[in-house]
Amino acid sequence: MTARPRHTLGWLAGRPAARLLAAYAPLGLPLAFGALPVYLLIPHLYATRYGMSLALLGGLLLVLRLADAVLDPLIGHWSDLWAEVAGSRLRLILAGIPGMILGFFLLFQPWQQVGLVPSLALALAIFYVSYSLTSLNYQALGAELTQDYNGRTWFTTAREAGALVGVLLAAALPQFLERRFGAGPGLDIFVLVFALTLVTAFAPLWRPAMRRPVTGNRKPWWTFYEPLRRPPLRRLLEVYTLSQMGNAIAATLFFFFVDEILHSKVLAPLFLLVYFLSGALGMPVWLALSTRLGKARTWSSAMLLSILAFTSAVFLGPGDAWAYGAICVLTGLTLGADQALPPSILADHTDYDSDARAGNYFGLFNWVAKAATALGAGIILPLLQWSGFRPGEHLWLLSIAYAIVPALIKVAAILLMELRAVEAQSTVVLKKGVAS
Repeated sequence: MTARPRHTLGWLAGRPAARLLAAYAPLGLPLAFGALPVYLLIPHLYATRYGMSLALLGGLLLVLRLADAVLDPLIGHWSDLWAEVAGSRLRLILAGIPGMILGFFLLFQPWQQVGLVPSLALALAIFYVSYSLTSLNYQALGAELTQDYNGRTWFTTAREAGALVGVLLAAALPQFLERRFGAGPGLDIFVLVFALTLVTAFAPLWRPAMRRPVTGNRKPWWTFYEPLRRPPLRRLLEVYTLSQMGNAIAATLFFFFVDEILHSKVLAPLFLLVYFLSGALGMPVWLALSTRLGKARTWSSAMLLSILAFTSAVFLGPGDAWAYGAICVLTGLTLGADQALPPSILADHTDYDSDARAGNYFGLFNWVAKAATALGAGIILPLLQWSGFRPGEHLWLLSIAYAIVPALIKVAAILLMELRAVEAQSTVVLKKGVAS
């Protein structure tokens, strides 16, 4: 499928300086800390506390997430130009932080004077755009800090390790703070923790060693899609789309499955902690394997493990909390590969495109990721409803949707990966930087 990487000195090959990794990794924590509640807590909060209908809430989230996905390639294109003028991406990373804090605050403290729906739409729009500006340039900076094959994986792994710590905190803190301080004050403290960690984690980036000159993309903004003309990049994004859709479906149905199938709603935060902690612990394993097997084959192996775990969930029922905990461990381990390896492969692709700009590439990458997430969530819920599922009724449909559908999508991703090379070093055409 793919050629073995050139570096064969073991998992330490190409490791960047520890001070660079230590400066780069922390921002991944608050970015993930802020993103998880938007996808998991906000729908439940607005449905239960404010009485917003699920249909209206789902439609609003789907529209805004798709709009956010469309904006990402444009933000990436413009970021390359602005970063060239500024001399680095650091000011762009900083520019999104105030908007993220404001948007996050409005999500948990709706602007009642304008109405609940407009307030939620405004908060999500502010948060999404600001988050994209910061996270996209943060990812692009990781690609620009080194051109070494294994070094790229070190940076993405360090970033995603920080992200996994962030989601661990985001999964555990809301319930703890609400129990300790009450629902309202607890969420206020949660917002404050997000703001403080965001500002604190950015501080290590503001140093000369993290400044990298950027050559802006001088083509018109509507040509942001041009990298998609390169067949190897399209193949990578096709595989990534399928992988993300499978993950999105499982994430969307997680609370339904835990509540309706396992009857273990109270254990949901614990399951999330086990899942994300397993992801963090699995990062070094995938890093070591990628230096031996190559990034694409390692990613494929991780998806195979997730398929085995997903399909076994179809046999679970009430009281099977321990068995589901084991599934959370296995799927959590695969999360590390899903998060670290695809962006590392994408960074390698920029080396073989003479016109490549990291912001443009990661804008397209985020576009695909967010569109896949929005579509996965937006398709599975209507399909469940149309097939006859209701809370407490036809639960076998829920088991199939949660356990079998994501596994089948992952199977399709692996087959596509086997048929089409996705790793930058795998084709002579890509090495020569020749577009189709």
